[in-house]
Amino acid sequence: MSDFVAAQYAVDEISKILNEENVYGFVEHMDVLDPDERIDYIGLNKAYSPITITMGGGFSLGDWSEFPVLKNNKPYMVKSDGYVDYELSSTDYTKKVDGETASDVANTSYDGGAFSWLQKIYKKEYIVGSDRYVKFSLTPRDGFEPVGFIDSDDNELEGVWLPMFYGSIVNDKMMSVSGTQPVYGKTTAQEKAAIDAFSSRAKFLGGAIINTIHDLLILWGKTSDIQNKYGYGNCYGYDASLSPTYGVLANAVVGGGQFYGTGSDDKKHLNKILHSVVLGSWQQWQRDPYTQSVNGRVYVSPNYKYDITTPATTYKDTGIQLAAASANYPHKYAVVEKFGTIPVPPYGGTSSTGGCDGLWVNATITAVASRFGACNGDLIDGVGALSLNYVSTTAYWNVGASVLLLPPVGASPDAA
Repeated sequence: MSDFVAAQYAVDEISKILNEENVYGFVEHMDVLDPDERIDYIGLNKAYSPITITMGGGFSLGDWSEFPVLKNNKPYMVKSDGYVDYELSSTDYTKKVDGETASDVANTSYDGGAFSWLQKIYKKEYIVGSDRYVKFSLTPRDGFEPVGFIDSDDNELEGVWLPMFYGSIVNDKMMSVSGTQPVYGKTTAQEKAAIDAFSSRAKFLGGAIINTIHDLLILWGKTSDIQNKYGYGNCYGYDASLSPTYGVLANAVVGGGQFYGTGSDDKKHLNKILHSVVLGSWQQWQRDPYTQSVNGRVYVSPNYKYDITTPATTYKDTGIQLAAASANYPHKYAVVEKFGTIPVPPYGGTSSTGGCDGLWVNATITAVASRFGACNGDLIDGVGALSLNYVSTTAYWNVGASVLLLPPVGASPDAA
């Protein structure tokens, strides 16, 4: 190698390093159990102040107020084909964006539903020693992947539509509208049939996108205790007298805009994260067939392909073998390429330390995952809570499903 070529190579390598540092991110010190001390900011947000939620109403985005993913996270009525119909008022979903015209947010005859936009972001994630590095880029970069933003045909999407409400079956279709009771007592296959009946672009709210959302919430909040930061929702609203739903609240419009949280002394109300009560209320396990375990071995689908019969054949083998676990609290994670994190033993956390959210594993079955927790879970709940304890035919009051709607390739609210 000539001196000139060697010098140019060195310049290129330095340029790559500097280019990668021009990103947003955090380091999760997995050996540190305190959820606030556990997270350090790096990159462009190194000196940022995090999001704060005023329990019972109000929030501040801190230095994240101009972050495009948050700025563009708005509520819409979206047609079942994944194209935007119209924008909703961000503080009163019963109205269109003009604040006067009535919306279809509770219209069960509407051909579509209420969804909020989560724009694509690229992610790079790796572990060095006991530190998990998570970096985000708004533009493509070497080594970064649009985790959760790839459809089943391996097309890269401009974003995804997050359900603003829990899935409810109306006329055999799984919908996202206000005023309905979240679906319960259905098997995975029955939920899939209702999701397919809603739209060919509809998927379960699960898989890689949940891992990306989890990391974004850690990024914005600078803590691994998501409940404490964003609100406790209806994690403790169980009531044995309220058969057959036992405290799972009906979908309803919650005020306050993009975020609404209630505190640890008030765990019986719908909360919101990114305009979605599903992401903030922790009141019902949400089925995630894109994450499964076969006798404790974890298999995942990074692009929403669905298989509850032979996941060990069709899904990505993570190489992760989990032992039986019941209400354990992880503090360590393994990174799965193009998918995100999976908790691994030893489980040294608690409901307020480490990852702060619970893990259940039945290592003797083929388990279809469920996410978030239920209204009888209390502090075991959270965006990182994961159960690999149910088979695909499990049909309980506390297990439901919600619709993730994938837009057509190239479509977004601004380029529908």
